[in-house]
Amino acid sequence: MKTALTLVYLSFIAGLFASITDRYTPLWTALAAAVVVLLVAALLRVHAVVNAPRADE
Repeated sequence: MKTALTLVYLSFIAGLFASITDRYTPLWTALAAAVVVLLVAALLRVHAVVNAPRADE
């Protein structure tokens, strides 16, 4: 879960930098794409953790 939290944190940072730059520039497009990719990666990580098979004790 720390990995998912780190990915969400990085997406917020990328979103912050995207909000500072001018819209419709290549840098803004790259940062906006990074936000989407990082959020999807965080959701996939949470999904993998929640649906992981339990270890036999």
